[in-house]
Amino acid sequence: MRGIAVRTPPRRVLSALAALILILHLSASASAAVPPPAVREAESTRPQLLLIHGGSFLYEDPTFESLTLAAVLAAGFSPHYLRYPLGDMPAAFQAARADAIRLRAKYGSAVYAYGSSAGGTLAALLAGDGLVSAAVAKAPISDFLAWEWPLSAYGPDYFEQIGMPFAARHRLSPLRRRAPRPLLVVQGRRDRIVPLAMNRAYSVKFKRVRLWVVQGGHHTERARPKLLSRAFDWLARAAGAYDY
Repeated sequence: MRGIAVRTPPRRVLSALAALILILHLSASASAAVPPPAVREAESTRPQLLLIHGGSFLYEDPTFESLTLAAVLAAGFSPHYLRYPLGDMPAAFQAARADAIRLRAKYGSAVYAYGSSAGGTLAALLAGDGLVSAAVAKAPISDFLAWEWPLSAYGPDYFEQIGMPFAARHRLSPLRRRAPRPLLVVQGRRDRIVPLAMNRAYSVKFKRVRLWVVQGGHHTERARPKLLSRAFDWLARAAGAYDY
């Protein structure tokens, strides 16, 4: 019995078929990666939260996102974690401004901020410039001219290390600027890094700055994570006061 001859397709045909299969596979993968319209719409209607880590304007905080993310999502926000230049406080502020402006261009007034310590200072400045509709600042440095702790912690040239001569310290102190947007300042009663008296003076000066004194020191939210939930709930209530 004769065998049946099988003709092998030319090499160029096989290459074309392989390319077509690859294109179809990549198209299917890309389609699967795009959220359905309903998910995209839900994301766009949530209030947006810009989150800013601390670290004395010198360091990252690798624990910041893991500490805050669950509470942010539970409060109904879409999170945006800011990366900013270190060792240059004015440049860090410009990075925060740029991100807030970008978010407002996309989401309108549904943009808020939360920052811790140095990040709290940036959040307070954003609220002061009206770039967010409300903010929470945990232990912010509200007056650089009165902040003495880093001189012993990092050396007498600390302000040179972060690019802040006297004029910049005056200009970028939230206490010495405007405060047109609601701002909640969360401050540990036993904070030895940022004095309670500094932020008490800040809240006394501006009627839209509210001071919430809590137990603990500078990192009190790490020992008492419910403080974060309560802070984000306050922001969520502020967001609910706006009609988007």
